Amino acid sequence: MSGAPVDTLRQYRAKQDLQTERDRLIKRADRRIILNKYLPDDGKDRARAILIATPMAVCGMLPYISMILLWFFVYHVSFVQTMTAAVALIVLGGLFCIGSSPRVMGKERRWMMWFGMIWMQAVVAGLVVGFFLYFRDLAYYWKYEEMRTYTNVAAAQPSDGFGDGSMFLFTEDSRLDAMRSVGFKSRWTGRTYCAAPVVDVTMNQAHDIYFWAVGDDCCSARAEFLCDDASDFTTRSALRVLEPEDVARPFMRWAVRGANYPKFIDAVRLQEATYFTKAAPRPTLVYWTRDPIAYKDSFYRAARATCIKVSIVYFSFVAVGAFMIAWTLVPLQKQESVIRH
Repeated sequence: MSGAPVDTLRQYRAKQDLQTERDRLIKRADRRIILNKYLPDDGKDRARAILIATPMAVCGMLPYISMILLWFFVYHVSFVQTMTAAVALIVLGGLFCIGSSPRVMGKERRWMMWFGMIWMQAVVAGLVVGFFLYFRDLAYYWKYEEMRTYTNVAAAQPSDGFGDGSMFLFTEDSRLDAMRSVGFKSRWTGRTYCAAPVVDVTMNQAHDIYFWAVGDDCCSARAEFLCDDASDFTTRSALRVLEPEDVARPFMRWAVRGANYPKFIDAVRLQEATYFTKAAPRPTLVYWTRDPIAYKDSFYRAARATCIKVSIVYFSFVAVGAFMIAWTLVPLQKQESVIRH
């Protein structure tokens, strides 16, 4: 008789468990199970993302390229035109973002918002990269292009008469006096700034020295000057060293790579004190080179090489970002589902 209550209790608990499981199944009866996540990826979504990202990345580079071209070929002629074009490109990117709103186009277009953001940051990137390229190299190149070339220049001639000259071909009796060169080592930069006088046979110790060949980290403290083509005794040509005020507008002189000019002047003053020479009140500093045209062109080539490297890196970031954005824009495939009864 004692076993009957136990059996009854077991039967009751079994009924309760069965009822609970039944209720749990009933609650899940209308739940859909997405099967796509259990199926292998067929690569279609990735292909769609690539198709979306490719034009987005390529077209997104257009404002960057436009700004670089403006820095290379327009800025030295017109600051206003360059800045106007930059503002217009930014406004166009803003219109893309505004156009993505359903209130404007009647339908939400998320790709327009993302494309507008890529477009505007490309304008900013082009401004920044072009800024450094221009004031590091291009400003010098275009200023040299505007200046004149003088031939048969005697070292004893006052250099004030050649203020608009960038390249000089000196007379046959003019030479670089490397034996009276000096090297001025800056305690701030640790670099050695070199200076050597350019003289001719008519000059003596009392003459003012108007032309000075300069360079950095290419000489010893005294009587050894190896800058550029100084070791070639047939060299008689030079390219002027431009001052910051020569290559930039007054409000942009801070950006010019002209910090070395005062150091070269310090080297000239040191040479005066060492060899008891007399520099002109406003000496003309030059790079002593056998091919001043190639030296001038080197500023443009340096800017172009740097631009290509930076642009490749920038495009890589844009392409990766565009793919990540496109992945969020890929339309979801029709979800296959089943209903559990």
